[in-house]
Amino acid sequence: MSTVNATDVFGAPWPLTAREAAHALPVLQFAHPGLRDLPAPRLSMIRNLARRGGIHDGALRTALSRACSIGTLQLDDGRYRLGPISIEQAAAAKSLGARVRGYTVGVVLEGTHPDLRSLRELFSRLGFRPMQRSVWVGARTADDRLTAALHLAGRDDSVVVFQCDEVDANTRVRLAALWNLTEREAELRGFHRQLIGYVAAPNIDRRESAWRCVEAAPDWYRVAVQNEPPFPIDLCGSDYPLGLLNADWSDRLESLTHELIDLWGQSER
Repeated sequence: MSTVNATDVFGAPWPLTAREAAHALPVLQFAHPGLRDLPAPRLSMIRNLARRGGIHDGALRTALSRACSIGTLQLDDGRYRLGPISIEQAAAAKSLGARVRGYTVGVVLEGTHPDLRSLRELFSRLGFRPMQRSVWVGARTADDRLTAALHLAGRDDSVVVFQCDEVDANTRVRLAALWNLTEREAELRGFHRQLIGYVAAPNIDRRESAWRCVEAAPDWYRVAVQNEPPFPIDLCGSDYPLGLLNADWSDRLESLTHELIDLWGQSER
């Protein structure tokens, strides 16, 4: 049995899987500036986390091996750190910070290129959503990622790219629906309550809180980084919950830096 219900074992609101146990420490080290200068974690420390969730060594080793083979983790001299795939994902998520106000619209010129499927894949990869078959809308960024991607793919003559300013209220509602922003806001608020309620529970000591931050790191990364839709920033109101979630998470990690460093040090002894 490779997974258990973590709520039954130690009160976590999410099940801890072997894959998450394999990634938790490297993700946390990547996310927390106070840990980045420390040596990457060894198997012994990752195993300690897995055992808290009742995950067997065989399942953990399989998850680690698979993660290294696909590039989400990298093994160097017995230590595990994020691999090129994970770093690429993080860089793509960070690029959302380069969004500027407005919208980028790509209009496919009918008949200019027979391979519409590859164009749709290009739009989707950049986070664009279709308003209709030949019109795609996405975030506006300082470096115009769409034009650059079309040029790289040799499709400059297949799409006309427009940079637009604000749209009317009805169009804003339609665009927000394309990225399911109402559901996304509800997801973030619910996750925020669960996350902080678990890592900052009043009946645990600081060391336990540090372990819980390690356990929760992959879930935070999945919800706050990987699942964040690349919507135009104009669709994001001042009360969009991601900023507060990340601020509270960062504050908690910073307050437990000493305890987290101590966890790292134990694996070196």
